[in-house]
Amino acid sequence: MLTIQKIQIYGFGKHENISISLNDGVTIFYGLNEAGKTTIQQFILQMLFGFPTRQQTQRKYEPKISTKYGGQLTLLHPIYGQCTIERVKGKAVGDVTVYLEDGTTGHEELLGKLLYGYSRASFEAIFSFSLHELQGIEKMSEEELTHLLLASGTTGIQHLSTLEKKMDKEASELFKKTGKVPLINQKIEQLKQLERTIKQEQGKIQTFEDKLQQLQLLEQKLEQLYGTQKQQQQQWQQLTIQKQALPLLKQQQTLQQTMTNYQHVQFPSEGIRRYEQIKDRLLHESQQLMQLKEQHQTLQEKLIAAVDEQKVNEMAYLMQKEATWHQLMVKEQNLQDDLFLLEQEIEAQFRLLGVTDKEAQENLLNETVSLQQEQQFQLQISKLEEAEEELKFYLRSLDQVHQELDTIAKQKQQLMLESLTSEEEHILAQWPQQKRRLEQLRAAKSQRSKQKQPHYFIWLVLLIGFMSFAYGVFEKNIVVILIGAVLSLLTFLFIRYVKQADEPTNKEQNFLLRELEQEELTVQAVLLKKQRYEDRWLHINEQQKEKEQQYTSLEYKIQQAEVESEEATQTLQHFLKRYRLQGTIARTLMPELFMRIRGVQELAAKRNSTSSLLQETQVEKSNIYEQLQRVLDGAYDEQEIYMHLRTAYLEAQQHQQQAQHAKDQLANIQIKIEGGQSRMDRYIAEMYELFSEAKIQNEQAYYEMHEQFEQRRKIETELQTVQAQLSSLDLQQKENLMEDTVNEGIFALQQEQQSLQLEIDQCLEQRAALLMEKEQLLNDEKYGQLLQQFEQEKTELQQLIEQWATKKAVATAIHETLFRLREEKLPHVLAEVNAIFRLLTEGNYDKLSIHEEGYFVAQDAAGIRYQMVELSQATKEQAYIALRMALAKTLVSAAPFPMIMDDPFVHFDRNRTDKMVQLMKEVGYERQILYFTCHDTMLKYWQRDQIVDIGALANERGVAST
Repeated sequence: MLTIQKIQIYGFGKHENISISLNDGVTIFYGLNEAGKTTIQQFILQMLFGFPTRQQTQRKYEPKISTKYGGQLTLLHPIYGQCTIERVKGKAVGDVTVYLEDGTTGHEELLGKLLYGYSRASFEAIFSFSLHELQGIEKMSEEELTHLLLASGTTGIQHLSTLEKKMDKEASELFKKTGKVPLINQKIEQLKQLERTIKQEQGKIQTFEDKLQQLQLLEQKLEQLYGTQKQQQQQWQQLTIQKQALPLLKQQQTLQQTMTNYQHVQFPSEGIRRYEQIKDRLLHESQQLMQLKEQHQTLQEKLIAAVDEQKVNEMAYLMQKEATWHQLMVKEQNLQDDLFLLEQEIEAQFRLLGVTDKEAQENLLNETVSLQQEQQFQLQISKLEEAEEELKFYLRSLDQVHQELDTIAKQKQQLMLESLTSEEEHILAQWPQQKRRLEQLRAAKSQRSKQKQPHYFIWLVLLIGFMSFAYGVFEKNIVVILIGAVLSLLTFLFIRYVKQADEPTNKEQNFLLRELEQEELTVQAVLLKKQRYEDRWLHINEQQKEKEQQYTSLEYKIQQAEVESEEATQTLQHFLKRYRLQGTIARTLMPELFMRIRGVQELAAKRNSTSSLLQETQVEKSNIYEQLQRVLDGAYDEQEIYMHLRTAYLEAQQHQQQAQHAKDQLANIQIKIEGGQSRMDRYIAEMYELFSEAKIQNEQAYYEMHEQFEQRRKIETELQTVQAQLSSLDLQQKENLMEDTVNEGIFALQQEQQSLQLEIDQCLEQRAALLMEKEQLLNDEKYGQLLQQFEQEKTELQQLIEQWATKKAVATAIHETLFRLREEKLPHVLAEVNAIFRLLTEGNYDKLSIHEEGYFVAQDAAGIRYQMVELSQATKEQAYIALRMALAKTLVSAAPFPMIMDDPFVHFDRNRTDKMVQLMKEVGYERQILYFTCHDTMLKYWQRDQIVDIGALANERGVAST
């Protein structure tokens, strides 16, 4: 089996630097509430399976004070031998290292092999349970309780059952035989509807050929009508051209006459646009020049305010010291905190040592605590402990001898009550006379027995008579029958007569003989009682003498041991006075006295170095603070002084930047003013050049000349347009055109066009209707889309059917697996369960079994069956524990883990607790059991070396860490 031999805790919860050695079989961890039992239980589980992650609900038990986190478990493995598992703080589950006895080391992979591939959930489902798991049984329903029992009896069955229900539910969501909501049922109905719609679309396609023939006839008629319409359009164009040419000819004559009045007008090309552009630029430049001069004046005023460059440089230097300043403040605060903690720690150590006087403390800090002094001190303690242990041993022995003497006295009193009574003494006094009478009666009885035996001859005669009678009956011979009958009757009467003659005397002697034999048995019993009484009395007297001698010897040894203890105590106290320790030092602290004194001296040295470092830090900080106050011209708080320096430095930098920016702007503005003045001069020169080209002197005359020039351009443009229009009309007889003749031809042609257009429109409407129907039939993709949708729906239906078949197959496989587990594995477990359940319930319940519907039932000794919810809380818990124990027995070779139990028997009465203890002892031969309890009544069942007192461990840990 796999056995935990040693637990070594570095730091875990409230425990620190604790080492616990364990034995095979059963180990009891005892402690009151808050002693740390659950902490040790969780330490074992977390060392084996890792620290909990943030996503898990278990507590991590990180120490609040110590920086150490983790520990070691030393195991004796049935395959790998002795190995050590060490897990410390690291990644999410901790850094684990496994050390084998052959020197091999490994990590998580090797640990998984040691644990046979079990996870924490699988381990706790079988080998670890507590009172908290059993407290919820009372509130469970029949189905929940059965699932709990099945889960404890067959590993993994609960997860499989949940998965089976999930697969059945998902499969029923896909398909039901008579359902409408499931997806497959909906898909089947959609496919039926699509099939009906596709059949309707197939009937529409058959009318397509009739529409094509009608379109061909309409196309031929429209070709004829369009030919006639084309001829009418050509006639209409000729008439329209002639009508358009009449007003153009009149306009041409009028424009030619007006053009003669503007022959002398001259004006620059794009004169107005150029003049107004120059005028706008001149105005814009004058305004900009005015604004630039105003800006120039403002910037010159800003340059008057100057900035102290030296002060800014000092600020920049101190800004570089900001990180140093904050580090000094943090360092000062940390050193002050450390100094305070060191003072507190030193005072605490002095209080523990009992040294309160300052002078005595200084002397103790300067006192020598060499290894020779410690060795001499340890030697005195060892002598004192040996003397006290010897005294305790003699006192325990004396107390034991005293108890044995009391027991012997009680035994003598009880034995005196068992002595012979007066009646029994009288029986023994009368027995010799009665014994002689008994011997006489036995001799007479023996003599009569010999005389009463019939002669062989008489028996021979009786046999001959019976044989003669039988032969006569066989041969049917009456004479032989009568001879045989008479001979047999006479012989029988003779035997009876002899017996009756001796019968009265024999009855009286036999009665007296039985009375004396009964009295003989009584006398033998009394004699046996007397012999036993005398033997026991002699034995008790010898024991009493021996114990009295031991008592006298122990009293003398106790006196000597007390003298030796007193001498050792005085020697030790004389040694301790050198260190000026006041009061009585606890014996548990004496072995660590020199270690504590050295610790105080080390703390004092550390305090002195910390104080020196603090003074240096404060001096450096004070120098920087004086520089800051000089630059800022004032006193500020240390926490906020750099905030004020930063604000002042930023303002000074802004002033510098503004001054430099103003200088740059002044230079740019001066350049812009000079450029603007030169551009204004150039614009004025260009303006006078335009006046010269137009041969005028001022602006008003310039605009008047522009109007005349525009009028001339307009007439020229209109004349060119009219001439171009006439040229484009391509008229052959311009001089013979008459307006009345043209209008009459246009009216007659309009009438013919209207009738022709009406017929064309009718044909076009018919063709458009047919084409629309044709295009609808040709371009109608509804039939193809319906076919595509039908195939897509069939594909989706096939996928849903495959999903349904997969889920149904998984559910069926799980159901068969669960059935196989219950039929193959669970009966083997239940065979063990029934024996354990019968033991725990003292035979009140005979067995546990599974009903046909899958529920657990319990059968009592009378054969009556009960459902689990009908049982008491304690009986439910016993059923649960029986299943756990039985499963552990069946896995004794496959998973030989220790069993961890956290006080699960609080609801058991005394008798069933005794049975549970008996079961634990039996299971303890096969696998290790770790039992955690806070009830001291459980301690009476176990040996002292099987009990681990957690409270004592906590005290030892407190002393070591102080």
